[in-house]
Amino acid sequence: MDSGAIAALEFGIVCPPRVVGSETAPGTENGRVDIFEGEPRFIDSGGIVPATLGMSFGVRAWAQDGTAPRNVTIKSLHPRFPGTGTSEQSFGSSIAPGRPMTHIYTFDMPHEAAPGLWQLQAEAEGKLLYSVPFEVVPPAAYTGPALDCAEPPVLSRATPAPRSAG
Repeated sequence: MDSGAIAALEFGIVCPPRVVGSETAPGTENGRVDIFEGEPRFIDSGGIVPATLGMSFGVRAWAQDGTAPRNVTIKSLHPRFPGTGTSEQSFGSSIAPGRPMTHIYTFDMPHEAAPGLWQLQAEAEGKLLYSVPFEVVPPAAYTGPALDCAEPPVLSRATPAPRSAG
């Protein structure tokens, strides 16, 4: 792992910003990735995600100051989707100092809400920049905080501080 490339990570369940477009992403099941306006609001950083249609979770990463901009391959590794057998999806992105790179996965289709271990990863130049595990569980097994994206966060549940990537 290239631990010198990433300064900090933030991850968990998110309230995604408004979708304003999409880009072609042939390495994904849908063949596209959504483009968001603004930054997502993280509402639970416990790493447990309910397998619910419309649920979103992700990672925001900050590059180390002084590092060069890099092209990045973003990967979602997950249990095989019923009906399609898909277990890995990827697309291109970039990271540079001064602006975070955000990777959000949303269960857009019912078969995508596959319970089990998920990994959201980023690689650059053949080196792993980060790998963040999530456990997707049946909705009844989720015991985290209420997931309400309509309400502003309570101060004690505000966006967690970025975690050092060391």
